[in-house]
Amino acid sequence: MYLGVDYYPEQWGWHLVDEDLKNIKELGCNIIRVADFAWVIFEPAENNYDFTFFDQVIEKCKEYDLKVMMCVPTATMPRWLNLKYPEIMAKDEFGHSQPFGGRRGYCYNSDIYLQKALSLTAAMAEHYKDENQIVAWQLDNEIGHEGSDMCYCENCHKKFIGYIKGKYDSIQQLNQRWGTSFWTLTYDRFEDIQLPKNAYTAQNPSLRLEWERFRNISINNFLVLMYQTLKKIIPDAVVLHDLEGGTMDKRFDPFELSRKLDDIAYNNYPVWGGLIEPLKPYEVALSLDMARGFRKDKFWITEQIIGAQGHDIIGCAVKPNQGSSWAMQAFGHGCKGMLFFRYRSFNKGAEQYCFGILDSDNKKKRKYYEVQNLFKYIKENKEAFSNPIKAKAAIVFDYDSASCFKIQRQSDSFNYVNEISKLYKQLWMRDICSDVIVESDDLSTYQLVIVPYMIMMKDSFVKRLKEYVKNGGKVVLTARTSWKDQDNNYVLDEDLPLNLTDLAGVIVDEQESLLADTYRNCIDLDNKIYKSYIFKDMLLPISAESLVKWYDCPFGNYSAITVNNYGQGKCYYLAGSFEEELVEKVFDAITDQKINKKENIENIDLGNNVTLYIDHNNFSWQLVNTTD
Repeated sequence: MYLGVDYYPEQWGWHLVDEDLKNIKELGCNIIRVADFAWVIFEPAENNYDFTFFDQVIEKCKEYDLKVMMCVPTATMPRWLNLKYPEIMAKDEFGHSQPFGGRRGYCYNSDIYLQKALSLTAAMAEHYKDENQIVAWQLDNEIGHEGSDMCYCENCHKKFIGYIKGKYDSIQQLNQRWGTSFWTLTYDRFEDIQLPKNAYTAQNPSLRLEWERFRNISINNFLVLMYQTLKKIIPDAVVLHDLEGGTMDKRFDPFELSRKLDDIAYNNYPVWGGLIEPLKPYEVALSLDMARGFRKDKFWITEQIIGAQGHDIIGCAVKPNQGSSWAMQAFGHGCKGMLFFRYRSFNKGAEQYCFGILDSDNKKKRKYYEVQNLFKYIKENKEAFSNPIKAKAAIVFDYDSASCFKIQRQSDSFNYVNEISKLYKQLWMRDICSDVIVESDDLSTYQLVIVPYMIMMKDSFVKRLKEYVKNGGKVVLTARTSWKDQDNNYVLDEDLPLNLTDLAGVIVDEQESLLADTYRNCIDLDNKIYKSYIFKDMLLPISAESLVKWYDCPFGNYSAITVNNYGQGKCYYLAGSFEEELVEKVFDAITDQKINKKENIENIDLGNNVTLYIDHNNFSWQLVNTTD
């Protein structure tokens, strides 16, 4: 198992390298991650490559028996590149180019930037192809982060039209499928299609969905071409990318990207600039389970928080043992190698307030010994973390559906990630191990599958979902399930949910979207009244049993939560965003299991009768042998 730190020797004098590597080794590390923002060190002038500095770093690593994760640093560009080729910069919808001075200011569809990125990748790979000290390669850094997943430049417009041409047989077919007769938006040529910038009113939902799909393709293609370039030179290299938090809400599909690489990493920051308090433990757990789901395998943590973070406004401080508690949680959810960010806080530049293991005083203090103790514990118990993780439940993420809710939220209170988190919490509170998967993944190994807010559903997934339930599985559907076709439109002469009325045993007869601070009442079989927010699907049972009904509903006698027997399994439909007490009660029935633990306590089954117990209230943990 690799345990280490992110180390940036180019930001310090060479006189510190020996002392730093000695301290890093004594910390318990066997690897460092380097160079993720060091393009100008490798290429100080165009096509003039210089590997001297990092050659020396690698030689020093050999002295201290430290392996290296080498990063291809394309997430920030040298000034010479920006000055000579200003057209590589991304543009906002008003045509303003990103200024030089930040990071990720480039456009993924710039042929010039891509060529320069591939040239750097090839040069680094060629130079280091026989370097055994390098055990993994990282491409770019946190792709799509900080708004860089969007660009409206001429390169994007040109390639978007090319993408559309490749998808539709004719402009007449596109007009028909998009319904451009509405608002007299009919196109005569593919070249007439505009980018969906903000207008006085909403742009066509079909156009906007294709734009979101194109953003995904643009970002994924950029990294895949880098991957192919490196692998052509070093076929046996382990090549990965480090994904940032919030990937459910980005304009690319992290599952699709991850499965085109050799491995994947996640950067674990439960608190960042501006947060009054960290994410809840179950929210962190959801992100980690999603990271494991990217490739349905264990994953790297390439940046593990240990100190407060922020470029301007700083997030709340990381308390003693809280950083190591988050790290331990990551190991429990499938982390197979960890690097803390960063070895030492940099005293200059935009991340002066992104604190590392050592602060700018360069002294070994609490955080150093906390990480040292953690690494010692992990090494002593590494066998406990070596087993594969076997989940009983799955939550299905769908990029197209997430995109649809970016395009038309329907309610100003709706947040895709928050609503999924509420459902995940019910599993986490019951210590039910869960995977986050995509619709193409196998469902048969799970006892329960939650399909949250999948507003458009492929026919192939509908078929597999029905087969899964017919064979004894349980599925939970939510409001707005399967309402749209693949063009983001309603379907004429079809009941909702599309192709699922037999599985769900209901028809969505009417619907309502609720604005902030409004709710509707519902009543359960015990005549207890609860509140529901955001969405109100009014269900007309066909074969389903009504568990909860809408109360005092002026539209009629409609159900709010139902269950339908289908083959040997069951399908639940939750037609709103209900208050937690009711959701907990429903999940008691769904899981046949009540919550019997305190808030913020986590029990992770590691296999072989070993459970990792974490108390997130006081940041403590222990491994428990369940046979004792």
